[in-house]
Amino acid sequence: MNEKEYLQELTRSIPVTSSLDIEIHQLTSTGVSLKAPLNTHINYEGTAFGGSLNTLCVLAGYLSVHHMFSSKKISFDSLVIQNSSINYLKPVTKDFMARAEIQNPEKVIDHFQRRSKARAELNCTVTPLETSQEVLCKFTARFVISSR
Repeated sequence: MNEKEYLQELTRSIPVTSSLDIEIHQLTSTGVSLKAPLNTHINYEGTAFGGSLNTLCVLAGYLSVHHMFSSKKISFDSLVIQNSSINYLKPVTKDFMARAEIQNPEKVIDHFQRRSKARAELNCTVTPLETSQEVLCKFTARFVISSR
């Protein structure tokens, strides 16, 4: 799938995402970057709402795992988040990007192919859209992929 198809699928399978005003910035074999405008995710302080930042990190992680399996034509029945942790380091005051990257992707695929179930650990950072050098938020998560 390409970026447009992933966003359409995301909106179809998770309807609330249609109101998030997100775009896929980059799609690689082991990660996804989502970009979002501050004005859609702003809170009463004039910064990005923490729930929006967490949501974008979850979605970037979900899409990263989904794309890794889909691009290798490996089918699965379930992909859910098991746990996550987020640290808000600095206020987000501009349009931003959430970038997720799967840790040890080959190990995840190998484990899934042997047992029809695997856990994918990933890291995600939130940065200003114009520079990916300043980390504003750090997120870690574990997703579980399974097949019946």
